[in-house]
Amino acid sequence: MLRNTKYIKTFQLLLPYLWPKERKDLRLRVSFAVVALVLAKIASVCTPLVLGASVNSLTELSSGINLFMLVPVALVVGYGVTKIIAFAFVEVRDALFSKVSQHSIRQIALTMFKHLHNLSLQFHLNRQTGALAKYIDRGTKGIDFLLRYVLFNIVPTFFEIFLVSGILFFLYGPWYAVITLTTIGLYSYLTFTITEWRNIFRKRMNQADNEVSTKMIDSLLNYETVKYFNNESFEFERLDKSLEDYESAANKSRHTLSLLNVAQTFIIMTGITIMLVMSAYGIKNGDIDVGGFVVINAYMLQLYQPLNWLGSVYREIRQSLTDMENMFSLLEVKPTTQDANEKIPESETAEIKFDQVSFDYDVRRTIIKNISFTVPDGKKVAIVGPTGAGKSTISRLLFKFYEPKSGNIYVNNMNLNRVSQDSLRGIIGVVPQDTVLFNDTIHYNIAYGNTKASEEQVISAAKNADIHDFITSLPDGYQTIVGERGLKLSGGEKQRVAIARTILKNPKIFFFDEATSALDTSTEKEIQKNLENVSKNKTTLIIAHRLSTAANADQIIVLDKGEIIEQGTHEELLSQKGKYFEMWGKQKPTHEIIT
Repeated sequence: MLRNTKYIKTFQLLLPYLWPKERKDLRLRVSFAVVALVLAKIASVCTPLVLGASVNSLTELSSGINLFMLVPVALVVGYGVTKIIAFAFVEVRDALFSKVSQHSIRQIALTMFKHLHNLSLQFHLNRQTGALAKYIDRGTKGIDFLLRYVLFNIVPTFFEIFLVSGILFFLYGPWYAVITLTTIGLYSYLTFTITEWRNIFRKRMNQADNEVSTKMIDSLLNYETVKYFNNESFEFERLDKSLEDYESAANKSRHTLSLLNVAQTFIIMTGITIMLVMSAYGIKNGDIDVGGFVVINAYMLQLYQPLNWLGSVYREIRQSLTDMENMFSLLEVKPTTQDANEKIPESETAEIKFDQVSFDYDVRRTIIKNISFTVPDGKKVAIVGPTGAGKSTISRLLFKFYEPKSGNIYVNNMNLNRVSQDSLRGIIGVVPQDTVLFNDTIHYNIAYGNTKASEEQVISAAKNADIHDFITSLPDGYQTIVGERGLKLSGGEKQRVAIARTILKNPKIFFFDEATSALDTSTEKEIQKNLENVSKNKTTLIIAHRLSTAANADQIIVLDKGEIIEQGTHEELLSQKGKYFEMWGKQKPTHEIIT
């Protein structure tokens, strides 16, 4: 019952996309498609009747009753015409509804994509990207399957069953209608029952198949590790165990399918045989003519053909509904941060202020405790501290990935809880610690900072990030594909692409989260000078592990266990001989102040 309720809810979510209020043309297409569907079924039902009349006419001709060929020829032609008409209406139906179904799939996919982008960072940190992609892919395919088979095959087929039963009732008597409905009923019941049983083995087979795929990919991804430890035989045995499980489940699935096919054929042929025997006695008694015999047989075969694949379709329908349910369930996930409507006013200045801000992911562990500091317009503030001190959390709060548990954050004296994410993020340029690039060209990844930028602007940004010479040395230059997540580039090269991308954005606020951590000392020094130039007189917030990158900041904030324990300039903090002094001493052999 609960499952059925979920399926009904899924259909309710799908309905607005099939009958869009804002698209009268699509609703008109749906209406015409339904009309074409009905006409196709009427033509299909009329076809056996015309065939029966043709047989009777030819029988009369052979017995000398009808001396003219005109009537039987006309009926034979009529039979062909009704078949063509039925087929034509089916194609018209599909052509009309195709645009509706594809528009629905497109809109649903776009809605899902937008929703996922609007979800909070916490959701994306916990997600499994592969599973998420499968939910959407399988969900949209499920919609296409349901529209094609349920709306245009199964529902019309059952409509045809009742229509045929009515015709048989009025033309040949109630027993023909009863046997037809009983046969189809038993056929459907048996199909659904055995299919539910088969689903057990199908699930086992799918699970085993997933295990095979997982183990195979995992082993190949760890090819070198396998070789290092000489564990090829171990990997073969692990895979073979999963393959054995799959083999066993697949055999049981195939055996039950054979049982289903035999049972289906038995029921249908039993029903057909009973009705043909009845019609044969009817001919003998003069109650039914030869054409009636042909009509009854044609109707049963006509009904049997679409029901032949009812078992597999039923299983696919169940799976499609489950896939759609999984996909639509994502829409029920709500963002943990609520967006606002106000925009940050256009201004040449950009000041950041944290006022008694606290934050935690878990009430049992506070990450940020009553943090207060200001980044004045055009100034540079660096935040340093040991791992786990809460430095990166500050960047996520500023970018509205999370909302403070208490306190407020201001940009240009506007509380961020009043500011739209789009407005805020439009004025902030971020260079993260771990840069992830799109699997596209270097040009595309740099231009992503400003999709309307000219070629000259892209090149200028690359020069400022000190990567232009490297790019031009590549065989394909700016059209070089960087690979998935940018893996064809080194860590330093990826970071410089990210810096170029941010430079191209030309934000009012620069935020560097360990921006040069992946670079060697020499490259770091060069890029840091470039960053100094591009961020000159702009509000800049730096999260730094290497203290050398923070030494020239106008203000340095030292975090420890989520609290500000020290703040001041580089010289002031060294003179205090506190935590900063201790950290500086530990890094002294490796660092050099960048000037």
